[in-house]
Amino acid sequence: MAQTYADGGVAGNVYVRGPGQHGNKLGIYDEETTQASAAIGERVCFDDGRVFRYAHYVSAVSPGKLAAQDASVTNTASLDAKFTNSAGTGADQALGATTIYLKDTDTFSASDAADVYAGGYLHVTDDVGEGYTYRIKSNAVGTAAGLMRLDLYDGLALAVNSESSGAITGSLYRNFAISNNGTDDVVVGVAPRSVTAGAFAWVQTWGVATVLADETAGTVAAGTIAQVSNGVNGAAQPFGGGATNSESDHLYATEPVIGYFLSAAVDTEYVPTYLQIAP
Repeated sequence: MAQTYADGGVAGNVYVRGPGQHGNKLGIYDEETTQASAAIGERVCFDDGRVFRYAHYVSAVSPGKLAAQDASVTNTASLDAKFTNSAGTGADQALGATTIYLKDTDTFSASDAADVYAGGYLHVTDDVGEGYTYRIKSNAVGTAAGLMRLDLYDGLALAVNSESSGAITGSLYRNFAISNNGTDDVVVGVAPRSVTAGAFAWVQTWGVATVLADETAGTVAAGTIAQVSNGVNGAAQPFGGGATNSESDHLYATEPVIGYFLSAAVDTEYVPTYLQIAP
């Protein structure tokens, strides 16, 4: 019997179910148009060590290509002194508050979708309350221009005020696009199938997988560290150009490392890879 999660654990379909799973039956090579089978980010792993997470794809991603957050949809840089109140006029937000407002007309607009940041994180990056991270339960555009309301799972552990700065990181498993170095390079895994824009499907984050190879930066060989390609969207390239690492090489990663290659490959082929992103 094929190893596909759709069979629900009957004899011959061996997998390990993690805590909190809901008995979903979506196969690892299937997709669905609405979120019906699992919570975003829900994890399943097989007995061979492969790990998959349930994800939302905002853009189409083909099998074997690396998937990343669409940063333009899900993330913000630090927003300096943008905490405010529900009217957007500026006020302290007290200890224990679970509804938080940020106002920035360059970042937020009426076109922002409700809950686009759901499952993501609010970071307090500077001044009062700095260093804290809070998970976002939901979000919606406020009544004033540039106003964003964030509803948190937990109340503020330290009050913030109009001088505090904050940033948002969206859910790592929501709003996927093909990885694009320098633009969308928060890589989370590889698509196990061709996923339609707007669909819900799995993304593989750990274990043996097949990934598009970019050999223009150096030789792809078994055991070579794999990192996100800086020239081909959705591909992996060898770390440091594929050179032998030695004290004199002074190699360093300028793109995220995703694991290591399991065999040799030529440019534009899909190469067996051991993913090591999220176990």
